[in-house]
Amino acid sequence: MAPSVSPEVGTIVHFEHVNFRIPDHRLAHLYFCVGLGLTRDPTRMVGIENMWVNAGRQQFHLPIGPPSPFRGEVGVVVPDLDAVAQRLTEAKGEFMGTQFSCARDGETLRTTTPWGHPVRIHPFGLLPGRNPQAIPYVELWVAQGTAPGIGAFYRDVIGCPVELAPVNGAPSAAVTVGPHHVFRFVERADGGAVAHQNHVAVYLTRYHATYEALSRLGCIMEEDQREQFRFHHMKDPATGKLLYSFEHEMRSIYHPDFGKPLVNRVPMPWLVD
Repeated sequence: MAPSVSPEVGTIVHFEHVNFRIPDHRLAHLYFCVGLGLTRDPTRMVGIENMWVNAGRQQFHLPIGPPSPFRGEVGVVVPDLDAVAQRLTEAKGEFMGTQFSCARDGETLRTTTPWGHPVRIHPFGLLPGRNPQAIPYVELWVAQGTAPGIGAFYRDVIGCPVELAPVNGAPSAAVTVGPHHVFRFVERADGGAVAHQNHVAVYLTRYHATYEALSRLGCIMEEDQREQFRFHHMKDPATGKLLYSFEHEMRSIYHPDFGKPLVNRVPMPWLVD
């Protein structure tokens, strides 16, 4: 029997966090830590202005501020879906008057944070990956006709493997951003051109070459800060046309936070994906 072949991983080797700005850490703790069973990071951002929440090797970063809309969906893997459903149901009285919601959807839970961020909860084993807690994907809803160009941008400019395949019949581009982690761009009639005031963070090889490639296209929003920069614009590499804007925190693998250990209440026997 021939050995299985692992999928290729490109320039981006690790997806670390998704950032949502929120106004209330009490409700955030109730939703993310009590409900979803994630763990507030005990070593970093333990003050009152920001809150980091660990999910295996990924995190949610939750700085205090006015919430911003998010057209898309973040996937979360948990070891026990029924337990999460029960805890969220028990806590729903605390979320009265907010945008919180929670409903079964096939083998998953379709939830919304108290500030309207869509989060879909998956039971461990339903998606690829060996961690019982993880953030396996970030899905963004983009304008119709843009998914192939966004895929070409990640493939040709950044150097990521990309798969163009429909999601529920809608054209989409799935970008590999680490083992068993993807950014998924799905075309929808309500898809937008800008994702406001939210961002993702990744670690990459070819750091300086990637910075120069993005700079030539006019995509940089924050210049190189010694092993970290930010870009937002995604442009068709063939035409230069702006397709979508979403902030990316791009970190070198020499960044001091690369590979930092994260405390989780759920045992992580491998801590690899």
